Amino acid sequence: MEELEEANVTTYCFGDCRFIPARQLLLHREVPIRVGSRAIDLLHALVRRPGIVVSKDELFRAAWPNVFVDESNLKVNIAVLRRALAQVEPDLTCIATVPGRGYRFVAPLRVLGVADEAALSDAVRGISGELPAPPALIGRDEAMADLAGALAETRLLTIVGPPGVGKTSVAVATARQVGESLKDGVCFVDLAAIDSPQLVAPAIAFACGLNSNLVNILAGLVEMLRDRELLLVLDNCEHVLNAAATVADHLNHALPRLLVVTTSREPLRCRRESVYRLAPLRFPPAGSELDAAAALDFSAVELLVQRAVTQGYRLDDADASSLAAISRRLDGIALAIELAAPRLSTDGPAKLADLLENAFDAFVLQGNAAAPRHMTLMAMLDWSYRLLPEREACLLRHLSLFSGTFTLNDVVGVCGHLGSAEDVGAWLESLAARSLSSVSYHSGHRYYRLLDSTRSFASERLRASGEEQAAMASYTHYLLALFEQGEVEWNWRAREDWTARYGRWGNDLHRAIDWAWRDGHNRELGIRLTAAAIPLWNELSSLSETRTRVAEVVEGLNGLAMDDVVLRLKLVSAHALNLNFGDDRGPEIEAAWREARTLADETGNVEYRLRTTMGWAGAKTFAGNHRQVLSALSELRGLLNQEGGHSAVPDVTRLELVNRFYCGDIETSVAGLKALARSHSTVAYRSQTSRFQLDRFVGIRSYLAPMLWVVGEHREAFDVAQECILAATTIGHPVSLMHALAVGGLSVSLWSGLLDVAQDQLKRLEAQYQICQLDIWPPLIRFYRAAIDTAGRDAQAVDRMRDAIGGLRSRNLRIHFAMNLAMLADAALSHNRLDVARAVAAEASDYLERDEAWCRSELFRVIGLTRWREGDVLSAAENLAMAVRAAQRSGALTLELRAATQQAKLALQTGHGDIALSHLACVYQRFESGLHTADVVAARDQLEVGQMISRGGS
Repeated sequence: MEELEEANVTTYCFGDCRFIPARQLLLHREVPIRVGSRAIDLLHALVRRPGIVVSKDELFRAAWPNVFVDESNLKVNIAVLRRALAQVEPDLTCIATVPGRGYRFVAPLRVLGVADEAALSDAVRGISGELPAPPALIGRDEAMADLAGALAETRLLTIVGPPGVGKTSVAVATARQVGESLKDGVCFVDLAAIDSPQLVAPAIAFACGLNSNLVNILAGLVEMLRDRELLLVLDNCEHVLNAAATVADHLNHALPRLLVVTTSREPLRCRRESVYRLAPLRFPPAGSELDAAAALDFSAVELLVQRAVTQGYRLDDADASSLAAISRRLDGIALAIELAAPRLSTDGPAKLADLLENAFDAFVLQGNAAAPRHMTLMAMLDWSYRLLPEREACLLRHLSLFSGTFTLNDVVGVCGHLGSAEDVGAWLESLAARSLSSVSYHSGHRYYRLLDSTRSFASERLRASGEEQAAMASYTHYLLALFEQGEVEWNWRAREDWTARYGRWGNDLHRAIDWAWRDGHNRELGIRLTAAAIPLWNELSSLSETRTRVAEVVEGLNGLAMDDVVLRLKLVSAHALNLNFGDDRGPEIEAAWREARTLADETGNVEYRLRTTMGWAGAKTFAGNHRQVLSALSELRGLLNQEGGHSAVPDVTRLELVNRFYCGDIETSVAGLKALARSHSTVAYRSQTSRFQLDRFVGIRSYLAPMLWVVGEHREAFDVAQECILAATTIGHPVSLMHALAVGGLSVSLWSGLLDVAQDQLKRLEAQYQICQLDIWPPLIRFYRAAIDTAGRDAQAVDRMRDAIGGLRSRNLRIHFAMNLAMLADAALSHNRLDVARAVAAEASDYLERDEAWCRSELFRVIGLTRWREGDVLSAAENLAMAVRAAQRSGALTLELRAATQQAKLALQTGHGDIALSHLACVYQRFESGLHTADVVAARDQLEVGQMISRGGS
């Protein structure tokens, strides 16, 4: 007990560092030093016995009570502590090793107890009644106008809001404005200066100039103020709420000319009291793209910048996004912004935004004369927390488990062991009334949320209370039940509704899985929660997260005695799907899909037999193994009439038609995919968008667009590609959007020579990659970027195109690979890089033996152009003729136009152009789209050249 009391009142000082065990806080010149809680516990054990050897066993008991850990944990945490201290105090040795025994603290140490509180009478006498210096308010004009208007209609007004929101500043500014019209002005009483309810009336009396030693102070106050026209401001009432309410209510009733303004975290609940809830400052919404001027339109950003400028910061347009992120992270809380602003000039906006991702108690007021409880945001929260009844304090600690918004049902589900549903609901409402949780309404539902600052504080208290492990277990079990239900609803609930219902739990899932799986508290629970989370991660395209977490769990499955085959099937299938989007498309992806398909067959699960076959088929399509895909899909047809299988018919049909197209059955495949698109003519906004990797509407059109281009329907191809991209954007499924851009939009734009459109689409693809980090796309992104640059006459980009082709080849990423080879050859020849063109021609010859018969014409054309540049006109003419015939046989009208244009050009050069020009004219006349693509323009130009030569010859 003595040790506990000592910890609660002691501060340890060494060098420029202060260590406050009660707050788990280590500071260097008032800036927190970031070390883990174990290192803090070790430091506390050492500084309590300075100069004395503390044994390893004692240190283990201090940092890991009742837990067996390896000695390496002690060494690692001591090393972390030493490294952190050495960075801030390089000339001060703090911790010495005593070999074989333990460690000791060797730095000069000063131990300070909390100073004795001043005598109560002194605390009261420190209240002068004068208004503080007028604050420089930002973004509060509307609030001040509302308050001034309210005071014209009510005589008792309470300004309510969370800690640090600016209640005092707004009250002072409003009082100064209103007080100018009052004969006796304003009396300001900061009740933070007292800690006893019995001192509320004496403090007010002393501030008003009344002897506070009267027997009946309230009666004396009424008599003194009876004829005065005064505004009385009672600031910081929450810790003496009942006493402040009693005094305010009595004075308001007895003195008709007295105006009373109070500030508190919760209403006083007096008769005739009006309540004004002060909102945080406005900050930019997430995802907004702003320049500095636009960002400053938000009061939170304006305050941050204005305060930072006084510390030497200079605003730059490039900082706008970071400033917006900082103001969001601080929830528009004025005090938090004030605390953070001085760091802008030293750390810079980007670094400060990163720091705020991990901590809130990193900032202290520099040189501020505010009361001690305002010195940090955490201190302010501590002030409120100590005023709570124990049951409410316990609930607040448990609410720190929720990362985002939550409902009463969620709280009962996680915290039901603390009391009945009725009690928990009452405690929750009380916390909301005290401004320790915020309340919002959406679609008729009431949601709660802890501000980040409050959550950080409550989380620390949860750890300190020893309740964290039990709370995390309850929380994780609740999430498991929630997402197992979510998987059932995923089969029928509309996507927008489903993602709204479950999408807000993303951060909670991360934390719960980390606790259960990575920290080893309940690995089986972690496995089950990971599997249950897969539908959400897929719907939200959080595949980089899924890839890491599922891979960890799959790797660890074999070490656990679990025989749940369906659970293993879900995880292995998800792992294989993740590999589809990875950058390593070698043997691992084949092995993963083989295991997944085997497990699906063993369980007889129709849904997963469909999913695993479709997932495998998607991987093989991108690898160019089209006949393998068709064979597997043919076998899959037998499942489609079984339970659950019929709903997959459009998706299987789409993949069949796509692979038939690539095998050379062009006209039939395009007709079939057109019909499929007509039968799915609108975005369904249905559930299961990610069932087969892509949204159905988008999946159909992302392949249909380049197929239409190949058959010469350029305008429709372009329109379908745009429709596809718009749909993917609308449904908000990044995986589908990236596919729409990379496979549909960019293919059509680049093949058509629409470079401006391609440039915009590539920027969007790059931006989406930065968000999703799907490693399948960077090789294609590099290829597309180099292709655009070569078309813009950048000769060096030819080598980058060639390198990108090498990356596609090594990763077995062969979707449209033959067309990409043709693009490289055209670029190389346009920049006189015959060496590159020869290499491409050689690969094209080998590639003619593969399944991709759809673009055999392009391969022959590439070989023909290269031979022509080498001077072998006969071989060139032969290959160009074969290119024309291959395109005619398959129905690839655009590729026939390309080959015919080059054939006519060569024929004119050799003096035999009539037949070739006649054929080109016939092909050209079939293009009536009105979209002037590069190939149509080239054919038209060649025909005009032929006509000129013909006229010249006649």
